This record gives sequence, C-alpha cells and structure tokens, in this order.
Amino acid sequence: MLGRTHQSIGIAVSLGLYITLAPHEYAPATFAGVVVCSYIGALLPDLDQAASQIWHSVPFGHTVGKVASKLLEHRNLSHSIVGIIIFGYLFKLLLNLFPDYWGINTTFLLDGFLIAYVCHLLSDMITIEGIPLLFPYHAFLGIPPRPFEGARIITGKWFENLVIFPLANIILFTIVITHLDQIKHILFK
Repeated sequence: MLGRTHQSIGIAVSLGLYITLAPHEYAPATFAGVVVCSYIGALLPDLDQAASQIWHSVPFGHTVGKVASKLLEHRNLSHSIVGIIIFGYLFKLLLNLFPDYWGINTTFLLDGFLIAYVCHLLSDMITIEGIPLLFPYHAFLGIPPRPFEGARIITGKWFENLVIFPLANIILFTIVITHLDQIKHILFK
C-alpha cells in the first residue's frame, strides 16, 4: 500500500485505542507523542525504499533513502515478526531517553508505534505481493492465503485509492469527532 494509506490506518487505529484505553487526564505531550509515534510506526517498515514517505520526513532523507534502498531489499526484514521485535526494541531504547519531567507516558508512545507498525504489515498482507512475515523464511504470506490470492488488492490502484484510503480517513475523522470531548480534556485543562 501507499504511504498515505499506511499513515491513515496507523494513526486511526493507534489514536482510537489511545483514546479508548488511556486514562482521560490532562496529557497533551503524551497525546501528541502517540500521534507522532504512530506516524513513524506506520511508515517505518518501508524504510527500504528510497521513495518512501518516511525519508521525506527527515533531513537528508532522500540521500539516506537511496543508500538504504541499495542495501536493503524491499519487503524483507522490516516486514516481518523479526522486524517488529528489532524496531520495537530500538524504539523502546529511544523512548527510555525521554526525561521524566517531560510528563510523557512512554508506554502509550511505544504502544502507538507498535500498533501502527503491525497495521502496516497487516495492510501489506492484503496486497498481491504479501509479506515475508516469517523472515528469514522467505515465503511471502498474504490475506487471503493461496489459492485465493486473486482477491488481494494491487498497491496504488483503484481499490486502495477509492475505497481503503477514504475509509481509513473517514474512520480517523469519526474517531476524532465522536471523542472530541475526551480529546479536549486530554489537550486542555
């Protein structure tokens, strides 16, 4: 799927779970952190592509993306359970550097990151290509499984652009509108 679709799905699911499960207390830094971390988690698995949206989000990203795409094969390690574990662990180490006085609940940030990362993998599983979920075992798995892979979608084509992407945005918009009072309480005292 395209980066914008991953982004919408990852943020919608992470934000929806945060709003539903987190205590409704004043925590604007945590709320903003969940949005940012879910954005990163939704795009990070595609770091092996030079044109990936994640590279457009960082300084010198275009150059680093070109180098990374030459070193890494697309839909390999980063699209597997091993990738979830490695990147989740590295992200947790990064979050441990946050000082306590920032008032950020890093558990919610890590959860948002991991949820969005897993959403990326699940949404790539419904594409024709599938993903090597059990890397280093190189079989690409998808939903629905063989012999029904003909029902999977093609990345960037009409079904993603006219159904999945708008639906993900409608869900995100609905989450924000239906939980607006909770969001206001989290952001404003």
